[in-house]
Amino acid sequence: MFYAIALSAHILSGGIALISGLLAIFFKKGQTQHKVSGKVYYYSMLVVSISAISIALMKYNLFLLCIGIFSGYMIYSGYRAIQEKSYRTHVLDWILVIISVVNSGFMILSLNPVLLVFGGIGFVLSVGDLRFFIMKIMNKDIPKIQWLVRHIGMMMGGYISTFTAFLVVNITDVQYPILVWLLPTIIGTPLIAYWTRTVKPKNQTT
Repeated sequence: MFYAIALSAHILSGGIALISGLLAIFFKKGQTQHKVSGKVYYYSMLVVSISAISIALMKYNLFLLCIGIFSGYMIYSGYRAIQEKSYRTHVLDWILVIISVVNSGFMILSLNPVLLVFGGIGFVLSVGDLRFFIMKIMNKDIPKIQWLVRHIGMMMGGYISTFTAFLVVNITDVQYPILVWLLPTIIGTPLIAYWTRTVKPKNQTT
């Protein structure tokens, strides 16, 4: 019974996340439409992640568990970037970033091609968060625009993960399934790099 509920919630919230996330990408940053669609995307992705983790634990699916933790941290961190632009942290931030680092390390060590790629991305981003958390504690200067770089990178990382899941579920008759898994990342990663680069020159201060 609980599995059926979790699966239904996962599918429904995944569909909402795909639509709201796409709207948030196209709406101009700062506009009401972007904020509203972004919040819908955030909360729907939280349900996606929590339901994925629940299903993984019930089915003993380590692959899904890793992906659920990966996407969950991306979304949480991206939303926290808006809430705490100065990188002020709470206990939950530390707990989740450590879980993300460990999870990413496990994904890399699994040597599964898909987990290896996502794990590498997750490791770089979560270790980056950890680095800035430590810098904040040590009262070191953090670029003021870093919160926006973090927000874009994390939110887009979460969207790539849910879009990948959508493709994998709906595109099954292909000669090389791994391409379906990795294509969104191959396309999305350069876009993230481009968008984060475009915001740095205008606001970069230390």
